[in-house]
Amino acid sequence: MARKTGTPTGKARRKLRTSKRLDEQPRTDEAVRRGRVSPDQADEVSDGAAASPEDEEELLDSAEKDSLHTLREKAAAARAKADKDREARRRRLHAQRCVRRWNDPDGMANLTLRLPGEDMAEIDAALKPRTDRAFADARNAGRMERVEAYTADVVRDLLLGAASPDAPARRSQAVRPDKKVIALIDVPALNRGVVEPGETCEIAGVGPVSVSAIRALLSDAFLTVVFKDGIDINNVTHLGRQVTAHQRTAMEARGGACERCGSRHLLDIDHNEGWTLTHDTRLEDLSWLCWHCHDLKTRHDLRLEGPVNQRYLVHRKTGKRWHPPPGEEPPQNAPEPDDRTGPTQPGLFTLAD
Repeated sequence: MARKTGTPTGKARRKLRTSKRLDEQPRTDEAVRRGRVSPDQADEVSDGAAASPEDEEELLDSAEKDSLHTLREKAAAARAKADKDREARRRRLHAQRCVRRWNDPDGMANLTLRLPGEDMAEIDAALKPRTDRAFADARNAGRMERVEAYTADVVRDLLLGAASPDAPARRSQAVRPDKKVIALIDVPALNRGVVEPGETCEIAGVGPVSVSAIRALLSDAFLTVVFKDGIDINNVTHLGRQVTAHQRTAMEARGGACERCGSRHLLDIDHNEGWTLTHDTRLEDLSWLCWHCHDLKTRHDLRLEGPVNQRYLVHRKTGKRWHPPPGEEPPQNAPEPDDRTGPTQPGLFTLAD
């Protein structure tokens, strides 16, 4: 099938698995036949429904209204929920760790690193401040490249222990230098060592993990644990302009991406209504915005509306949805939304250099 369709063997194998499962998934089969879902969406829905049949309808709804990236996250959550023994899953994923190296026809050398999600979360946290700094330096120097290119430079420099000879001189930037991994867990699950139904044990941006994975990270000074029966960080309000440590942790647990365009670089925590109007800082009024979207919101007197991580800009006075005029599109080196770039699954990092 791969030879006839001109696709990679792994992709062809996945299509065959999906086609076989559709006999037992009539709702997904009907959605495929009616063209409600794309082939890639059908793969994700079928994978999730095979592990957790009760989530099939929810995954189909997600396929119609959410991005492919969001659908992948929900399908992964459905598979993780069905995997009752998280410790066995952790051992299985650890055994599958690998690095692959190959050259493509364009002459690029490729390196793929596969690790369990909790290990990759630490690597992501270590890379992000360095990538943000490289991104900011390039912007100030007038260089317009993809964020993935700056990440490749950062990884190369870390492995070789040297900076690129044509890299610009570093200048001070408003980039947080720390790395942080956010873990969310119920205290009873942490004490018990096993997650019961209805309890949470996950790493932000990775998904459900085993309790032993969280315990292994507890000695890391860069781990922040959000205990669900501790302080209710969702209701923290104070009268100052700057966010508190609890509020910042809640924002990071919510997801470190621009809530309008999905960028994960050069982010600001923005008061949606404006501190000068409310004179307080409430978590529900705070949003992640990249420097470009933050600038648009300020210059055009806009505010955000919509659910978290799916927000859009509206005119503050009229409430009508705002659309960028010609010339207001993001710059060429702004990252694309996550459903078009980045790893296709948690724990997979691919580098071309």
